[in-house]
This record gives sequence, structure tokens and C-alpha cells, in this order.
Amino acid sequence: MPNGGYGKYPTIEKRARLSHGKNYSPVPPASQLLPLLLQKIDRSYTGSQFIPARDRCDLPVQRPVYKIPVENGVLWPVVAIEKNGLLLCCLPLVEETVTEEDYSPIKHMSVSIGFALLCSVSDFLRVPAQEFSARVSELTSFLNEAAPFGQLRDVSADNTCARLADKPCTLPKGNKLPAWKSSSTKGKPSLHLCVSEYISASQCAQETWQDVSSVYGQVTCRPEVEAGVTDVTLNLTHAAVPQNQGEAGVRTPLDGLTVHPCVLRADWQDLDSEAGPEPRVAPRRIRFCPPTESFTLCHYTVGGLTELPIFGVYNMKPEETSASVSIQLKLNYSIKNQFDYCELRIPFYTRSPIASIDSTPSQGSVSISNNKRELLWNIGQKLMSKDQQAQLSANLTFTGSDQAMPAPTAEDAFCRGSNSYGQLHFKIPDFTHSTCCVDPKSVQVSPSAKVKLNLSREYISVDYKIWNSAGEALIVDPKV
Repeated sequence: MPNGGYGKYPTIEKRARLSHGKNYSPVPPASQLLPLLLQKIDRSYTGSQFIPARDRCDLPVQRPVYKIPVENGVLWPVVAIEKNGLLLCCLPLVEETVTEEDYSPIKHMSVSIGFALLCSVSDFLRVPAQEFSARVSELTSFLNEAAPFGQLRDVSADNTCARLADKPCTLPKGNKLPAWKSSSTKGKPSLHLCVSEYISASQCAQETWQDVSSVYGQVTCRPEVEAGVTDVTLNLTHAAVPQNQGEAGVRTPLDGLTVHPCVLRADWQDLDSEAGPEPRVAPRRIRFCPPTESFTLCHYTVGGLTELPIFGVYNMKPEETSASVSIQLKLNYSIKNQFDYCELRIPFYTRSPIASIDSTPSQGSVSISNNKRELLWNIGQKLMSKDQQAQLSANLTFTGSDQAMPAPTAEDAFCRGSNSYGQLHFKIPDFTHSTCCVDPKSVQVSPSAKVKLNLSREYISVDYKIWNSAGEALIVDPKV
């Protein structure tokens, strides 16, 4: 195993001497400790020899915690792990006097803290062999930042490295907050909440077919507050959505609410209230205790939305070595006419590569994908006409007449002859189709503190297909 480093925290040693008095056992130098540790974990060159203090069958198994006899007593709990080709060990502080019967790792929190520190050190030292020596030379700085004066404050190696480089810290999604740690935030507390709403849709301009869509969303939270002690309450609210110009809005209940385990309480009742002639929608009230990392506070589905945000009519006529394409798009008047991006892709995977294209778009630009299998229409960040429509007419020429090329998916394999679709990709900032949002006036933080609130919304297409009106379509349900 590579030769690493050895260090002590004088503050921890002093606390150990004060706690144990005459029973204090000093930690021997590394040259003496390493052979004892290797022997204890059966890594010494004489590992085949039977050692009663190590190999008796009646000894309790406490790996990765070991009890090592030394000249002036016993070292316990020595935590040792082998990870990424390294043997890492530490001796956590146990201030209370431990008897023979109390040698139990689960009774002492410092054992878990020591194990977490070793895992963090292992992540820090996980570098290519040529960089290992340089990384070992930085280990002291890393330990002083991760565990100043021997008090562990962060188990994330990335966060510790970020602080050493004076960069922002962001815990990876999925990291759990250790039970022994409550994070301490630096700077002004803040709460970042984003409502992301998604739509999957399939439409076809045929009288015998019915367009289908599914709208769902999630609320993500990036807390920069005191984890484990801060209690946040907010309202997830939305208004009635107008379906046609001049008509009253319709109720769009947020159904299927699922929440993060940190949620302490949430309103589960039906959001729609039938009282009064005007539609009224009650908000969801959610109370939670945020962890340190970014997390998804809740997921929801939206019912009652019958109008698509963008209605499309797609027509494609195939020929032996060519195809003519026309498509019309119209934005629903209730949808915000502003996009981060809006692009239409028409794949031709079962045909020969596209050789050339002659197009006349009403706006934006048209191109061919790098693999020569897709027509790309970059519509832009807004539908420019007064009626919020856009059109494209194009003639494509293929390199050959073969129409039986292998396709990457079963859906694309279906697209032969007149069977074809265009897939629309768009993202609308500061907007949700259901009007779902976090009410800023409802946000309460306990204990009372001034918290900077950052709210955002976004509406994103996930699988938004427009099928050729002159062919057959998948997924779209026929009208009964």
C-alpha cells in the first residue's frame, strides 16, 4: 500500500489526558503503531500464525473497530478501513472511562464520526497515481479544514476542497445529513425554491384521433440555512387556468402529491373548493425541516388541462428519394410567449442520409443534424407573428432510395413511409401551465430569521410529438 501520512491533534490529546488521568495511554509513534495494527487486522507478514488475542473464536467481531494493546495500556477504538488501495485509520476520542464490558462501538458517537472522516479522506486521496504524492502533501490542510482542532464539521471532500479554494460549496444530491452533525451556514441564510413543470404530449391533426397529454411537476429546494434546526412552512398555490380566450378559467387540481421524507406535515385534502359560482383552488401547505443538500421537496400531477400549449399540424409526403414537409405551429393564448429555447426535430432514421434541404421557415433557421438523419428547425425565443403562429415548408433529398434502414428505437422503426413525427423541444422560463407557484408571502421560517428567498419557475417539454396527419400515429388514443 502507498506510504501515506501520520498526524495528531494536540487539542484532542490534551482532552484525552484530562479525561483519563493516570489511565491515559499515549499513542505510540507511527513506526510502532503500524506493525501492531497490521497484526491486528491480519495484514502482517506473520499473519498465518495463530494469535489468541486476535484469532480466538469467542472474541466479539467489531470490524472496522479494533482494540490494540500497547506498552502502557490499550488503544480503543481504533477505526481502520481499506479503501481505494489505502489503509486508513484513526483513534477517535472517548472521554468517558470504558470498562471491559463497554467496548461497544455503537455506544460511542465518536466512532461514527471517525469512520465518516476516514471515508472523506479516502475520497480526497482518490486521484491518479502520478498525483498521489502531491495530494498527500495537502492532507494536513484538508484535515485542518474538514476537522479543525479535531472536531469534524463536514464529511464531503468536495465541499472541503471548495472551501480551501475559496469556492461555493454544494453537496451532491443524494448525500444524507449525518445524525451527529447540524451544519453551520456562513453568510446570510437563503432559500432557493424552483417549481419545474413538465409536459408529455402526442397529437395528430385527424378527426378520428384524440390528442393526449400529461402534465406533472416538482418543487426543488436548495437550502442555505441551519440544517436540522430550521423549520420552513410554505404554500404551494395556483389559480384557475383559462382554456379559451374570453372564457372563465378551469380548475387544475394538483393531484398525486408525494413529498420528501423531511416533510413534517402537508395538506392532503382535495384542493378544489366547490363553494361559489367562481372556481376557486385551495393551496397546499407544506411544512418541512430541510437537510443541507439540494433536494426535491415534492412531486405532483395536474388534472383538467385539455388544451395543449402548442398546437401543431404536420404533413409529410414521402417520395422514392425525397420528401416534402410542411408544419404549422400555434401557441395557445394562455401560454407565455417567451422561450429559453424552442426547436423542432423531424427524424428520418429509416431512410438514407439526408443529402440536401430546401426550406422556407416563417422564422428561425433550418439545418440538418450531424448524423444526417434529422431535420432541425430552431424556431427561436418567441413566435413573432401577431397570431403567435409559425410555419415551415421544406423539401428534402436523400442520398438513396432505401427506406428500410435500421432504427434506434421501436418508435422510430414504426416511422416508415407516411408514418412520421416531429418532436418539439421547448422551455419557458418563469411560467407553469397550471400556474403553480410558491406564494412568497406564505413562507415562514422558524426560529424567526431573515432569510433571502429566491423563487423561480420553468415549463419544459419532455416528449412532445406531432404526428403526420397523412399517416398513422403511435400513442395517440383513437376517439371512442
